[in-house]
Parts: sequence; C-alpha cells; structure tokens
Amino acid sequence: MEALLAVLPTVNAILISVSGVFILLGIRAIRRGEQDRHRRAMLTATGLAALFFVLYLTRVALGGLSSFNGPAALRPVYLAVLFSHLTLAIVQVPLVLVTLYQGLRGLFPRHRRLGRVTWPIWVYVSATGVLVYGLLRFPYAS
Repeated sequence: MEALLAVLPTVNAILISVSGVFILLGIRAIRRGEQDRHRRAMLTATGLAALFFVLYLTRVALGGLSSFNGPAALRPVYLAVLFSHLTLAIVQVPLVLVTLYQGLRGLFPRHRRLGRVTWPIWVYVSATGVLVYGLLRFPYAS
C-alpha cells in the first residue's frame, strides 16, 4: 500500500500534464480544420483527466492530503498557486462536461463559444497541477 501511495502523485502529475498536451493538440487540430483529430485529442484529454481524478481521490482516501514542507518564504507562492488551481479545477469540471456534450451532440456554435473559455482554464489547471506537485515533492534543503 505504501508503494502505491508513493507512486500515485507522480502518476497523477504525468496524467494531468499529458491531458494538457492533448488539449493543446486538439486546439491546434481544430484551428487547422481537422475535426476528427480534434475530437480524438479532446476525448483522450478527457479520459486522462478522468483517470487522474479517480486516482487522485484514491490517493487522498488512502493517504490523506499532502502538506507543504518547503521553505516558509515559498509557502505564500505555493498557497496562491494551490488556491487558483483548486478554484479553477472546480470551475473546469462543469465547463468540460458541457463543452464535451455540446461537441458530441453537434451543437458546434455553442461548443465553440464555451470551448474558448474552457480550454485555457483546462490548460492552466493542468500546468498548475504539475507545479503544485513539484512544489510538494521538491527536495528542499534543511
């Protein structure tokens, strides 16, 4: 069990960062008019994010929340990043679900309008998730 708890944060950081990469690939594809590639990239990003979420909840349920053990001077930076990350992650979930629904149902004008709000938030949440991971896992000197 300890081995699983030790590896899950790294697995989660990889999943959420790769999800962010697929979002960017999907945006590039749609800007090039490649709708099938866009759909595949966005569905892949959504699947990776869903897997991340399940594994994150598993880690928290089994091991609790992580605490920041870095230098006191860096704590306000960590908390600011964490606060923005968590706030936008909560906002992101319904945005992604509605945007995904609209795209899959062929409601493209609505999908396009909401997608322009959704994707930058998703990329930010992905990037700050990896940053939070790094701030928690960085081997600070004592």
